[in-house]
Amino acid sequence: MTTLPNKDIAPFKDEEDLIYDSVVLRRPDLALLEGPFYLNDHILQFFFSYLSLCIHQKIDIHFVTPSISYWLANSKDFESLKAFVEPLKPFKVVIFTVNNNDDMSKTDGGTHWILLVYYKDANTYMHYDCIRCLNGRYAMKLYEAVKGHGSSRDTDSRLEDLDRIQNKKRRFAMAAMYPCFREYSTPQQNNYYDCGLYVMAIARVICCWCVNTLKKNDEILFPDILKNVDNSVESTMCIELLNIIKYLRT
Repeated sequence: MTTLPNKDIAPFKDEEDLIYDSVVLRRPDLALLEGPFYLNDHILQFFFSYLSLCIHQKIDIHFVTPSISYWLANSKDFESLKAFVEPLKPFKVVIFTVNNNDDMSKTDGGTHWILLVYYKDANTYMHYDCIRCLNGRYAMKLYEAVKGHGSSRDTDSRLEDLDRIQNKKRRFAMAAMYPCFREYSTPQQNNYYDCGLYVMAIARVICCWCVNTLKKNDEILFPDILKNVDNSVESTMCIELLNIIKYLRT
């Protein structure tokens, strides 16, 4: 992944914005990068689009937008849920962004971002939270919604086999068939507002790992986040993002 050189950032003009791969960043979004503010889903979606294009055709990885991740976790429509998740099956890694918004009437609600990442080869959903245990139940809620559709195993054929098994045994067999849910050691933020920066930094490490390790069929099942992400993201990540945005606007 290419990191643009650090340089002084001039303030953005009020009328300026950026359209990048269907993501629109406006002045209020950009202003969030100029101070100690909680980042919104527009900023996260922009960076994930940027990462996706950087690794295009290099590895089977997919980012699920924050809005779709939220809808998946809260949808009661099983058929629509299945229709959204089934196309994710071919990907080696699927990255969901989870927010602790409890009010579905507010698209910009919530106070904390985390990542839930599906690793197909390990058949595991990994939860990364930079404020330990704060968003665990929200990550679990999304996992419960999608676990039956994203498995790397042939779920349909196994269910046919399970129909021939006694009901008591069937419950245990179904539990074993689903991907597991795990908490992963994650660097912890020093404040209440920089969770979005950690989410983006962790996502980038996962992308680099996919390109440099997973593509080589190494036996390392998960990237080492603690080795590659620390509290320095709180002082460097916003500047880096502003540099990327300015570069793309030229």
